[in-house]
Amino acid sequence: MDPTIVFIFILVFFVSVLVTRKPKNLPPGYFGIPYIGSLSLMRKLIRGKRPHLVLFEESKRIGNIFRWYLGNQLVVVLSGYDTIHEALVQKAEVFSDRPELNRNPIIPSTDGEHAKHRLRKIRTMLARITAIPALRDFGVGKASIEEKIQVEIETATTFLQDKNGKPITMNDLMQKVVANIIFGIIFGRRFTFNEPELDKTRAFTNAFVSGAGPISLSFFLPKVLVRIIYRKDAENNDVRRQSIADLRKYVYEQLDEHEATFDRHNIRDFVDMYIQMKKEGDESIRKFITKGNVFRAILDLFLAGSETTSTTLDWAFLFMTEYTEVQKKCQEEIETVLGNKLIEYSDRKRLVYVNAVIMEIQRCSNLLSLIICCKFSCSLKKKKIFVTYVSCIPAPLNVVHYTSGNTTLGGYNIPARTLIVPTLYSVYMDTKYFPNPEKFDPDRFIDYKGSLIKNEALMPFSTGPRTCLGEPLARMELFLVFANLLQRFSFSREDPSKPHTMESKQSQITNAPVPYTLRATKKQ
Repeated sequence: MDPTIVFIFILVFFVSVLVTRKPKNLPPGYFGIPYIGSLSLMRKLIRGKRPHLVLFEESKRIGNIFRWYLGNQLVVVLSGYDTIHEALVQKAEVFSDRPELNRNPIIPSTDGEHAKHRLRKIRTMLARITAIPALRDFGVGKASIEEKIQVEIETATTFLQDKNGKPITMNDLMQKVVANIIFGIIFGRRFTFNEPELDKTRAFTNAFVSGAGPISLSFFLPKVLVRIIYRKDAENNDVRRQSIADLRKYVYEQLDEHEATFDRHNIRDFVDMYIQMKKEGDESIRKFITKGNVFRAILDLFLAGSETTSTTLDWAFLFMTEYTEVQKKCQEEIETVLGNKLIEYSDRKRLVYVNAVIMEIQRCSNLLSLIICCKFSCSLKKKKIFVTYVSCIPAPLNVVHYTSGNTTLGGYNIPARTLIVPTLYSVYMDTKYFPNPEKFDPDRFIDYKGSLIKNEALMPFSTGPRTCLGEPLARMELFLVFANLLQRFSFSREDPSKPHTMESKQSQITNAPVPYTLRATKKQ
């Protein structure tokens, strides 16, 4: 071999090592080969086992804070409630950025003080618009959000009655219910369950959450290599992009229609609120109200308002078929406290056990198998600024974070621009906060006086400043749909002798259950 080539190779290698050399006192963990990463851990992650299980096992072996590398990117994994709380709450200022991963349509960034200033402005604007009090009067006839939810519950009730105990797939039904709710909030209209337009929106969200999560190596490799090594991931990204393009076209048509019929004295929905802010809002906000940014905000709401809640409800009814004694106890509480009365959101404090069951479902649906973040972006000169909101999908990994500066955690140095992966799975397996964590036990959230226990470690909507803006809506939907349908129906396995698997899908980044069927029998 030519000595010059050997010399150049050695020189490049040592320069790479110098460029990527580790700062002192990093968390323990894996060594990274320049440009490649931590091969030994990466092999474990691609062998088919869910990433959160691999990382949890590693945390038990190495510690609650450990490092590894994706290419040259330093990744620090956080496990256990105390560690994650310290990072995301106590040191939120430095742990709350988002990375911009290569070609990833899900994970955005917020680098730089200039970007952060505008991020805060846009986040404040969206917080005002998406707050439940601001949305309560949306819809034809000024129907409140709760009234919209009740309409969908009645439609679902009719659907289940018509099935008359025949096997059904709850996931399809729940997707239609919650998609109609969010569609009414955004556009002020609803669809019948058999309208193709409703199926289009469902297909969009299903396509968006399929494929690899944000700790996949496919987000760090050139496109050419991804299409060779991770062809399925490349195909999923193509589907996502096409889904976004199709939805963008539809939303733009709706925006044009709303612009033409806008009446400042009759604010009908989310789009009208944007138009009103564009016409009458503060100058510091109005410059961000572009057609593209309205679409991106709507994209957030579609994902956070449909896929999230429907997935949790899908788990909820699966749990009821497998834990019939819990279902019966819920129904007995509803009957004793409320009888046949329509269950309203104001009744939630009276149904202690029902609330405890919902909380335990949120905890366990994370155990059985990432919270997705959605992006709202705007172009400022030639720079793109992204604002990220965590959606409320059951997920054993939290959405990835990014350190904005050098910091410390648990006695270790954490450099700026480190990819942070909090594992919610480890929180819900933390015996300090959840004794006997593998057991499905709603009573863990009820004290000896019969009151609901607020466990700080239960954080299905994440924690810190990046918590889900759609949390109030999600809580309302979960309680009303779950409680009202349990009041009216009993849910059982399609075949009583065949238990359902409690595993989650392997083919998507969210933690949805493996498809199942059940029977819904009308209660007498």
